[in-house]
Amino acid sequence: MRYFLGFLASIGLVILVFFLVLRGLGGNNNPAEVNPLTDYANTDAIVRMTVDGPIVADEQHQAYRITVGRSETRIETLQGYQYSTIDSKTYPNNQEGYTNFLRALDIAGFSKGNPEADSQAEDERGVCAFGSRFVYEIVKGTSQIQRYWATSCGGQGTFKGSTENVKRLFDKQVPTADYAKMVSRLRL
Repeated sequence: MRYFLGFLASIGLVILVFFLVLRGLGGNNNPAEVNPLTDYANTDAIVRMTVDGPIVADEQHQAYRITVGRSETRIETLQGYQYSTIDSKTYPNNQEGYTNFLRALDIAGFSKGNPEADSQAEDERGVCAFGSRFVYEIVKGTSQIQRYWATSCGGQGTFKGSTENVKRLFDKQVPTADYAKMVSRLRL
């Protein structure tokens, strides 16, 4: 009987070690590490922020979008839910300026978000109806690499970085006088 119990204990120990080894080889349960944004500095990838205003009649709905790439920065003021352009200005950029901007965005948490949010959480339309929605994107050619969103109502969306700092960084990419002139007339 003693040998039989010893035999069962040995088999149990072998099974336990087997499961522990399999669990260790089963892959990393930690989320994949995100590449730094500066990896996009020498590509045609652009980063974009859209600030979408309160939910009102189509004729009164307004938004603005700032797009920053390696060779240019563009601000657009937009009318309606289909984003017809009201005004647009473009400024030259360079790779070193773009690299610094991407690094600052990285520090502000631009790439932090919930990429596996359910389909309802991915859709910002109608959320924070009396405030603003902020959409943060990385686009390379026709491929959308990243898309997160947040609101001025707080605690909503898929974006987990610093909304205030990311917005401020984008806004500062446009010369102050032009930014004030274009955005101040919007009802956001």
